[in-house]
Amino acid sequence: MDLGMKLMTLAPKLGTALLSAGGDAASGFDVTTIMTDSVKTTQGQMFSVLAIVVPAIVAVTAAVVAIKFGVGWLRKIKG
Repeated sequence: MDLGMKLMTLAPKLGTALLSAGGDAASGFDVTTIMTDSVKTTQGQMFSVLAIVVPAIVAVTAAVVAIKFGVGWLRKIKG
């Protein structure tokens, strides 16, 4: 008997054994709660990253603009 046939005959027995052994565990598995917690965790992580990245981008942009105008102003003074 090849491996595929062995797996086909074993799969129903294994499924029945898992269902009978884990019936209580399967009833306590709430997908809605798990997905809600996952979304909240992901949102919290994204906002914490944005709280660092957005001010950094603003600071770098302001520095570039300030340097650009400063160099232009110095060239104008120098004549």
